[in-house]
Amino acid sequence: MYFPLFLDLSQKEILVVGAGRIACRRIHTLYGFAGHIAVVAPHIPEKLHIKSLISCDHKYSSRDRIKEMPVESDGYAERNITRISTIERCFEEADLDGKDLVLAATDDAILNCKIHDLCHERGIPVNVCSDAGLCDFQFPSIVEAGSVVIGINAGGKNHALVKETRRQIEQLFETKDFQSKYS
Repeated sequence: MYFPLFLDLSQKEILVVGAGRIACRRIHTLYGFAGHIAVVAPHIPEKLHIKSLISCDHKYSSRDRIKEMPVESDGYAERNITRISTIERCFEEADLDGKDLVLAATDDAILNCKIHDLCHERGIPVNVCSDAGLCDFQFPSIVEAGSVVIGINAGGKNHALVKETRRQIEQLFETKDFQSKYS
């Protein structure tokens, strides 16, 4: 059983390896909470909307295509600006340099396991999307209402229960009675 713990990620360097559906969902969840998110993947498709969080103002290095932009948070003055960088190439061990938190979210279980092992050697907490047993932390479903943030998790075992719980909480926040008391 996992203990729910809320962390200030506003000054943290987060690495997401992969740009599939799960990686995209987690990036969008982290957006607005994290100071900087670096995304490394051989290809970052437009349809995943990661690029929608990034400016059209591109920066290029000689080796990698890197795009970076400060993005306004979603109206919460207390939040820092989230920066997202995309690096379109395969993961390299050096990508872990200076990182505080890593999400291994590729479709390659062997690569995810390698990233896990490298993170453990460096003392970096890691979440491996392909193997809950390799996760140092669980990634919660998030519900936000004003300054209230609720994280929902079922130990990685019952995604349907998490989804239903989230739906019910969101409905609670939408009720007139709740809004009149807490808005």
